[in-house]
Amino acid sequence: MLSMLIIPINEKLMGFTMKEKIVFPGDKLSTSEELLAGDGTYDDEGIIRAARLGKYEVNTNAHAATVKPFTSIPVVVQKGDTILAEVRSVRSSMIIADVIHVIGKKRDISGDTNGTLHISEISTSYVKDPESVFSLGDVFRAKVIQVDPSLQLTTKGASYGVIKAFCTECRNTLERKKSVLECTVCGHKEKRKTAQDYGEFDLSKM
Repeated sequence: MLSMLIIPINEKLMGFTMKEKIVFPGDKLSTSEELLAGDGTYDDEGIIRAARLGKYEVNTNAHAATVKPFTSIPVVVQKGDTILAEVRSVRSSMIIADVIHVIGKKRDISGDTNGTLHISEISTSYVKDPESVFSLGDVFRAKVIQVDPSLQLTTKGASYGVIKAFCTECRNTLERKKSVLECTVCGHKEKRKTAQDYGEFDLSKM
């Protein structure tokens, strides 16, 4: 399994062509020796990574990697929406995350995209510490349970949880191995509150 997840999709899906690829925040796109970090990407100690969910392209004129959002038409996050979010901070009682996509609404998000996942909303099972089941950079599926005065999320249920995680040792993608996630590069094993389709999620449902 490749250490990064860049998923080709068919031309009927989201209006893209066979040659276009969808990438997630944190995905390895190239190295700084091969390409520069362009719009929607960043340089992580010589590794060019995606900074957002979107379409990966190479700007041949600038010799740079870019990640373009699906479209410029904004969408407002609403209560009941199923979203994808990226973990920005792990605290003792909560996860702070950026909402990066509203599933079923193939558009950029407008307004406040900063959401909170409280420890009580992580799982139907007891969770002692959010850090034991989430890590920085994880991409997870959640449901919006509140939008005002602040965006609140839940990952209770089998369909919600981490859909993509990165090794805390080497930042390569973790692969599911029974009840744990394992890095195929360095062998490090970790635990997450994963969605049932971790690593096999259906892009047509995005």
